[in-house]
Amino acid sequence: MSPNTEIIRNLGILAGAGALPREVAEACRSAGLSVFVIDLEGAAADWAGGFPHERVSLGQVGRVLSLLEAHGCDAVTMAGSLVRPSLACVRFDRKGLAFLPRVARLFRRGDDGLLVGIAKLFEEEGFRIIGAETLLPKALARVGAMVGEVPDFAEITLGCAILDALAPFDIGQSVVVEQGRCIAIEAAEGTAAMLDRVSMLRQGRERGGILVKMPKYGQDDRLDRPAIGPDTIRAAAKAGLAGVAVEAGGVLILDATETERCAREAALFLYGFER
Repeated sequence: MSPNTEIIRNLGILAGAGALPREVAEACRSAGLSVFVIDLEGAAADWAGGFPHERVSLGQVGRVLSLLEAHGCDAVTMAGSLVRPSLACVRFDRKGLAFLPRVARLFRRGDDGLLVGIAKLFEEEGFRIIGAETLLPKALARVGAMVGEVPDFAEITLGCAILDALAPFDIGQSVVVEQGRCIAIEAAEGTAAMLDRVSMLRQGRERGGILVKMPKYGQDDRLDRPAIGPDTIRAAAKAGLAGVAVEAGGVLILDATETERCAREAALFLYGFER
């Protein structure tokens, strides 16, 4: 399945770090869609050079809107991670200053609340918000075992229960559980840094534990879609985990062929569970 070209004329990608925005851009190119990349604070790195792009600072709201309009963008997707700065460190342009009171209120929210507020701002300016899964439908995790076999479904159930309980607090989308207890919860540091912590905690121990990842309950599906890729599998292997479980239809698996190869090579299972 290819991206739905009927609903997009020219896509603007607000690109943070990681593989997701690059995969979105490449999928659009393969489908014959025009793409314009807004490289936020240089987070998109070298790949953005292969597409029409501009690097902008977070406070340049007016410049972002002008660039999207100048390049004929009628839809926008937000993809990739970005370190959330202190509001005091953001330098706004004139348009951004007009939104400052509103942005200041958004900065007092959790990540999901901030993203929802930013999405609404773009919608008010006439841009549709498109979720990454619309552009990468094949990347959504499928139900069942993708690699290996799950040794303990109880741990997946526990991980889901913890994440559901944390959802109202807008904390994170991943947790590591082992033998009926929580080893780590993803917060602002992100999945990779959390797994680094787990690696230190589990030094010298036998392989065990599961990384469970899924969208927050009630989250806007178009925003901050959780994803894993080869780096996630490598980090889970380094942490000595037994495997990775993700919500089928809820989590994107980037570079799926390489991700599954890494899991087989590391003897980790990769499983898609139904919520």
